[in-house]
Amino acid sequence: SRLLRALAESGAPAGTAVLTERQTAGRGRLGRSFASPPGGLYLSCLLRPAAAPEALGALTARTAVAVRRAILRTCGLAPEIKWVNDLLMDGRKLCGILAEAVVRGGRAESVILGIGINAETRREDFPPELRDTAASLAEFLPAPPDRLALAAALLTALDDLARDCPADRGEYLAEYRAACVTLGKRVFLTDGTEGLAEGLGEDFSLRLRLPDGSLRQVRSGEASLHRAT
Repeated sequence: SRLLRALAESGAPAGTAVLTERQTAGRGRLGRSFASPPGGLYLSCLLRPAAAPEALGALTARTAVAVRRAILRTCGLAPEIKWVNDLLMDGRKLCGILAEAVVRGGRAESVILGIGINAETRREDFPPELRDTAASLAEFLPAPPDRLALAAALLTALDDLARDCPADRGEYLAEYRAACVTLGKRVFLTDGTEGLAEGLGEDFSLRLRLPDGSLRQVRSGEASLHRAT
């Protein structure tokens, strides 16, 4: 993403993408590091949506749908989505997505979508603390996935996303709802709030029923299915 950010600042057009087989300083959400062992597919893509910053939550949710479509098209696998934008297989994290925006004049002038998919990654290549919570496409396929085909399908899906976003009539939201493993579950927010995930708003916000019966609309953050210990 550092390289793509420099390209964006020098005027690179929307749709510019950088792919690599290995990252040395991968970053995740909430300032975390993102493990990037060999065998993964790591891609950063530049969008120029000219959108309000508050619309970026919906953009990252739609990106999860786009990545899911690419995996389904090339591998025949249908990952689940954990709100907001993690893709899971067998309850374990398969893919992470990070959106970083440059905001000027109250608008997101550019957005860099960082996507990391565990494609051929072996269990022993994950850090020890992730071996029970991370998944790889290769685990669920009779032969290793074709990373070039996956990359091509992913770029096509992101191109469709950039074209569809202004005129989206709910197709992404419908797919997201159908695949979202968070809905109907008790979840725990990073601020300590817990509640029942009852549904999604039109902007992909999470409708959370709190223990006192009140309803909270959550537009950003992280909702875990397990209480932090």
